[in-house]
Amino acid sequence: MKFNIRGRPDKRASPTWGEFKSAIRLVDRDSLLVQAAAATATIARDGIPDGWARLGMSAWNIADVARTAIAWGGFQRPEANIETLGRLCNLNVQLADESASTDADSRETLVRIITRLFFQQFPGQRSALAEVARTILLFGSAAEYPQGFVPEAMSQGWFEALSGGLTIDDYVGSVFLVSVGAQNNSGGFSLEWLDGPQFQELEGVVSPDALRLTFTEHLLTTASEFKTTNRRFQDLLPPPQKRFAFNPLADKPFIGGIGTIPIAPWVQAIIAKAFPPAVYHLALPSLGEGFTHDLGKVFQHYVGRQLDLVEGQRQVHPEVRYGSRRARTDSCDWFLDLPGLLVLIECKARQPVESLRTGGTEWLDSVVGSIGKGITQLNRSNRDIPSLRAEGLQIDATKPRVGLMVTLEPFYLNQNRFLREELPKAEFPIGVVSVSELESLVVLSAEELSLIFRKASDSSRENEMLLASPLAADDDRENTLLVSTWESIGLFGRVAEWTDQRAAK
Repeated sequence: MKFNIRGRPDKRASPTWGEFKSAIRLVDRDSLLVQAAAATATIARDGIPDGWARLGMSAWNIADVARTAIAWGGFQRPEANIETLGRLCNLNVQLADESASTDADSRETLVRIITRLFFQQFPGQRSALAEVARTILLFGSAAEYPQGFVPEAMSQGWFEALSGGLTIDDYVGSVFLVSVGAQNNSGGFSLEWLDGPQFQELEGVVSPDALRLTFTEHLLTTASEFKTTNRRFQDLLPPPQKRFAFNPLADKPFIGGIGTIPIAPWVQAIIAKAFPPAVYHLALPSLGEGFTHDLGKVFQHYVGRQLDLVEGQRQVHPEVRYGSRRARTDSCDWFLDLPGLLVLIECKARQPVESLRTGGTEWLDSVVGSIGKGITQLNRSNRDIPSLRAEGLQIDATKPRVGLMVTLEPFYLNQNRFLREELPKAEFPIGVVSVSELESLVVLSAEELSLIFRKASDSSRENEMLLASPLAADDDRENTLLVSTWESIGLFGRVAEWTDQRAAK
């Protein structure tokens, strides 16, 4: 059921963003944020309760209600309850995309709408275990660098210099502990708890000083600071894009001065601060292109570590430099030689830009600059296989070939074929996957993986190879690199035990 801004059933056309903002302004800001924090904490613990989904009470909708309340809400109005939050979420999910009636290019409008929705909703489906482990594997104590790697920016102590003295492991552990604490306290967290008996059981596995620094410098803000940040992202956008603009709660999830303790109106954003994109965006303003160059090499090496997990009859070969003396160039990053199939692999660590998520005028830049470039490189390596063999690459050139474009962050091309159509044409079957999808693929044996790729190749249209999830729901195989890295951080297991014990009491 739809509701109008005063909470009554409404059968009229979908509300505009301006009407949604007006509805927020009719509700008391602080009590609404308290409800948002408690609701997203419930979702983080147990999933969406029955009836909430029908109202649109998902984490991302609640996050947008909370953002709008902080930016535009007021006081001394009727206090919000859970029904109020549900009504506002329902309004938000029904918002009209006003560009659909004004944009002359209806196809491009559709592509932008679909892309905005994917980037709004799909990030919430990530596995926290995999994302946090990947952070440690790329940046922390489990990181490995390629042979001969000379960093431009990621030299020893680079993260400590950016974070005020925190190691990446201490930072990630602190974020994890705060996230668990907020999930179990209606979205609230207080540093005063560290002096209480409930935290004594965690003594020795997390530094109180690291936790305090992480919370105050990287997780906590005020409503006033939030408004200033939000204006930078939202004010210059037209109404259809405002709800998809970067939400500052993703950077600083906790708001102080709202309740008796700081609260996180979007609890899911806390643990995301320990994911690779958060580290990327923390480093980029200070370290610039040197950091992106280094990360590209580290990520390429990380993909090789994942390929080494494939068991069975296979060989993994790194990139080859080839060509004339005056025009040497690099091949694609990896070659995975499987039974009856050769896979050419290109890696791109570039992140989706804000304009892609909001559907702005430069929305294709990060896609063309990363995935488009990768497809071009795969095409070239496929054409130049004879030259690569002449340089000593030990592969069977008679095998059928497919290409795999691996991105550090998802671009959701498999779900959005309109976006794929904007890219260079593949000259042989090429699939685009995020590294999280690759981490699932490499648990298969070489024979299983070859079969998956060949089936996808046979069913590809115009060489656009789609790769569905290869594992059945009852398949218990795990990515051993991710699992071992997670288990190597003692805090995670201790916090899980501590949470279970407190729940039992």
